[in-house]
Amino acid sequence: MKHLFFSLLFIFAAIKLFAQTDSAKNNTVKTIDTAAMAKIVVIRSTGYVGSAVNLRLVVDDVMLCKVRNNHYAIFYIKPGTHMFNATTWDKATPKEKYALKMAVDAGKEYYFSMRIKPRFMDTEIFLEEITYNTAGPQLQKYKLDECD
Repeated sequence: MKHLFFSLLFIFAAIKLFAQTDSAKNNTVKTIDTAAMAKIVVIRSTGYVGSAVNLRLVVDDVMLCKVRNNHYAIFYIKPGTHMFNATTWDKATPKEKYALKMAVDAGKEYYFSMRIKPRFMDTEIFLEEITYNTAGPQLQKYKLDECD
C-alpha cells in the first residue's frame, strides 16, 4: 500500500512539473506600441478622507485600474475623446456628472489627480487634470500601482 501511495504521489508530481514547463514555453509576452497611444498618469493623494478605500479609474465605462492612497498608476489608451471617471468598489457605475470628457492625442502625456469631496449625505469622487509641474513632485514620493 505504501508503494502504491508513493508511486501515485511521484506520478502526480511529475505531471505537475511537466505541465509547468510546457506552459512556460507557451507564454509569450505581448508588446504594445505605446508610440501610437496616449500615456495617462493618475495620482491619488486624498489624505485621510477615504484613505482606506481603493478608488477605481473608469475610462469609457471600462474599469482600468485600482489606485490606492498615496499611489499612482500609468496606462496607455488610444487617441480620441474619452470619458474619464473615478468610483469606489461599491458603486457599479460612476456618476456621469462627475466625468471628465477629454480628447487625448498619440504620443502625449496626461496627468490626472483623483479627488474626494465630502458632501452632506454623499461624497463626490472625481478626476481633475493637472500639469507635470504639479505631478512631478508627487510621482517622486508616491509608489506605482500596477494596473490589473
